[in-house]
Amino acid sequence: MAWYAHTPKIPGDPWEPLREHLLRVAARAEGFAAVLFPGSAWAGAWARVLGLLHDAGKYAEAFQRLLNGENIRIDHSTAGAVLALERYGKDSPVGWLLAYAVAGHHAGLPDGGMGGNEGASLTVRLRKAKLPGSVRAEVLREIGPLLPAELPLPTFVDWFAVALFARMIFSCLTDADALATEGYSDPEQAALRGGQPDLPTLAAALRMHLVGKAAKATPSDVNRIRTEVLERCRDAAALPPGLFSLAVPTGGGKTLSSLSFALEHAQRHGLRRVIYVIPYLSIIEQTAETFREDAFAGLPGAVLEHHSAYAPPGGFDDRDEEGVGPDRHKLASENWDSPVTVTTAVQFFESFFAARPSRCRKLHNVARSVIVLDEAQLLPLPHLRPCLALLDALARDYGCTILLSTATQPALDRDRPLAFGLTGIRPIMPEDGAPALHKAMERVTVEHAGLLDDEALADRMRNATQALCVLDTRGHAADLYRALRDREVEGLYHLSAAMCAEHRSTVLAAIRADLAEGRPCRVVSTQLVEAGVDVDFPLVLRAMAGLDSIIQSAGRCNREGRPGLFGRVVVFDTARRNGLSDLNRRRDLTREIMDGRPWDRALHPDVIATYFRRLYSADKRKRTASGGDPYDRTEAWSRLATTNRRDAIPFRAVAADFHLIDNDQAAVIVPYTEEAQRWADALRATERPGAIARKLQRFIVTIPRGQLAQLMVAGIVKAIGEHGQFLLLTDLSYYDDAALGLVTRDPRDRTEVENVV
Repeated sequence: MAWYAHTPKIPGDPWEPLREHLLRVAARAEGFAAVLFPGSAWAGAWARVLGLLHDAGKYAEAFQRLLNGENIRIDHSTAGAVLALERYGKDSPVGWLLAYAVAGHHAGLPDGGMGGNEGASLTVRLRKAKLPGSVRAEVLREIGPLLPAELPLPTFVDWFAVALFARMIFSCLTDADALATEGYSDPEQAALRGGQPDLPTLAAALRMHLVGKAAKATPSDVNRIRTEVLERCRDAAALPPGLFSLAVPTGGGKTLSSLSFALEHAQRHGLRRVIYVIPYLSIIEQTAETFREDAFAGLPGAVLEHHSAYAPPGGFDDRDEEGVGPDRHKLASENWDSPVTVTTAVQFFESFFAARPSRCRKLHNVARSVIVLDEAQLLPLPHLRPCLALLDALARDYGCTILLSTATQPALDRDRPLAFGLTGIRPIMPEDGAPALHKAMERVTVEHAGLLDDEALADRMRNATQALCVLDTRGHAADLYRALRDREVEGLYHLSAAMCAEHRSTVLAAIRADLAEGRPCRVVSTQLVEAGVDVDFPLVLRAMAGLDSIIQSAGRCNREGRPGLFGRVVVFDTARRNGLSDLNRRRDLTREIMDGRPWDRALHPDVIATYFRRLYSADKRKRTASGGDPYDRTEAWSRLATTNRRDAIPFRAVAADFHLIDNDQAAVIVPYTEEAQRWADALRATERPGAIARKLQRFIVTIPRGQLAQLMVAGIVKAIGEHGQFLLLTDLSYYDDAALGLVTRDPRDRTEVENVV
């Protein structure tokens, strides 16, 4: 009997023989895994076994009937897991780690048996599995001679590292399976992959760009510091891979200097990629644009921008022959096969704790990369332990270099004061030079204004020609904006996550134009403007917050260090609470630290160091309400590191719980432009929404699900798409496209006229 893996899209084309598919996947997976541990063949052997066994269940007559059109359901993944355990032993982690990957290559990594969903656990699936005789016979005949008798198990420091290895080889398998299947079923799409410029080309382009930039720079203390930072980054690139820090005040040129370090370091040490991990969408869009349009101008495909709000250029089905069309971008985003990737902290960290193949298939491409963690101080405290454990493992086990880049370097070193912190962090800028660097970059004065209500804030904003006010909540920002609008203040803008990305980009462009021309410009914003957004105001007002946030807001003040001028940063108290415990804890700590200290020392390195030491030390003494670790709220680290049972690794349970930010939010499409409205209309009708949905990602606003329920009952938001999987704002009176974005007042407050459809 002939055995097949897949049927063709076009009737009459050849079917794919199963053995050929297994061999193709095995070869690809082996190649991917060989990169994980250079110089050693053992990881490649593991991945090759996975490739050979993953579809063993297709050697079943029932599956072949399925391929012939019979309407039956069959689990073809568990069979390979059974065979892996039989061949490599239930008493060894080897058999179990192989079984997790094979069993999960479609449905996702399962829990071993002690996780959340017992019915879907690996142990239950194995117990229920009944292998047809044909599976054993054909695997023994066609695949058996290719399987090694045993596989070596390296020594890992703990079970967290073992679980990460399991995800890495799972990534090798799922990416290899997807690519091999694509090569058979859609060779035209497969041909679109690759073609990006290599790292030496990008490094040369960046060097040329920086030479031109330096030639145009006017002499100033700020530009002198930027040159010094760049030179130190280039020098540090020669050091061996590992952990580095780059602590430079805002405006010190960290973005391009860190990129220079990453590219030069990767070339010198044979690393494969540069991955930028950035906390906010507002920064990621700006950073990716800087790389694409400035550093790598004329080099299409150099930068992969992967996050929820990016849509590549072009129409729904464009295939740009130069390699920058949406199809190539989509393909690269599936597995991060790109020389430079710019992504969010959410995408990066959650992928490493995920279970689904679509999230995990890119992980193997992170090995032997330079990872730049921008604004490292924004790592959320409730997830700090698993995040640092991951970074440590990537540097220790997978040849990665980690660069912690920030203006306010947190105390992430082990025992300073974190017992679980990182060891061996090498500062690119000398730590003993921090006070002098701070003095040279001093461009603002900081003062504390006490309690200010919205009337007082509005008066201060109106009396300043150009000013930025940063608040902690969307509601407060909207209220202050309305108060200023009622005063008919000229040059008034609002920025918050209530606006879709396209709307924010339009407003930021107008703000920058007004600032450049010296026109009146008053901006009310949430904290999204703080980290990395390139705007420059003479006056910044900041609601009391964590010292790290105040420093970031100060970075939007007198950014270019105009000679003889100091910007003003005014910190004020407000009666409003934001409800977020982490932000409240940081704000209260700032009050404690600055009590008795002059506010003009708020940005001094000694004060910043004290802030981070006390922030982490205070949390170290606390426990969660359930007695858990305050740095591991979902127990992602503890459940993996202390499992001690090879048959009980809780992959799926950890994935379900681990979210860097509150995910109880719903994404609503806002047809902000006529073009977006056309895309939304097309989304209603199409059976293949993927390309259209990607184009609409820049037109999304997130709202709490509780609020969504009210809006849907009132008919303001509707579910669209073939399966109702997309949410569309249908009542555009709720979107203030002039300023505030999505204004979700209670639907019950609408007038009778508004309720008439």
